[in-house]
Amino acid sequence: MKIARFAILGVSLGAGLLVARMVMSPAPEPVAEPVMVTETVEKDEVLTASQDIGLGQVVNPDDLSWTSWPRELAPATAILRSQRPDAMAEMAGRIAKAPLYQGEPLREERLINSDRGFMSTILPKGKRAIAVSVEALTAAGGFILPGDKVDVILTRQTAARSGNTFTSETILQNVRVLAIDTTTAGEQDEKALPPGQTATLELEPTQAEVVAQASQLGTIALVLRSAQDSADDAEPAVIGGGVNFVKFGVASQIQTQR
Repeated sequence: MKIARFAILGVSLGAGLLVARMVMSPAPEPVAEPVMVTETVEKDEVLTASQDIGLGQVVNPDDLSWTSWPRELAPATAILRSQRPDAMAEMAGRIAKAPLYQGEPLREERLINSDRGFMSTILPKGKRAIAVSVEALTAAGGFILPGDKVDVILTRQTAARSGNTFTSETILQNVRVLAIDTTTAGEQDEKALPPGQTATLELEPTQAEVVAQASQLGTIALVLRSAQDSADDAEPAVIGGGVNFVKFGVASQIQTQR
């Protein structure tokens, strides 16, 4: 009987200690739920080209559109609708002096607001434009396009002891073609040089003199250059020799240039 009492007493004492320990132990801290932080990106509308705009092309309202853009990522020169809500109407009628591509933010410095002819507006400062008459036969079969680079060759008749002969020499190299007939780089619907038409070249003033006088001596031919061989930053260089001219009985020579 005493052993049973001691057993019951021991069980009761152990249960009491277990309950006391559970009561005295600190309660577990609740697990915090993740907090979703939503960052607000401030946006604005940027004036962009809705389609490709070529060099010398007049900008129409249909060529422009407002595009949603993060304000912090907008270019410094971009036109924002919040600052210039009437910019689309202001830009309409201007002339592109550099190509613009679809989706590109419009930069006002790439447009010219002028009532002069488009050729004078797209002509770089210090350059001259001169038109030369060429046949399709002497213009790479008609595959020369506005914006291409060409070499200019003069073919003329010279006197020799054995009779008249023809000589050809390159008088200019790496010259940009501004227009074929009346088609510029931004208006290439007709992409070939029609027979008996003119090509307008972008030249230095002295180069324009060479071409003008050379056209009186013989036939001008345009030779198409490879795109990889037509770097815009190519430095002008003098080609050996020159074109000889006789004026009032006095012979002179103009150095041909690259």
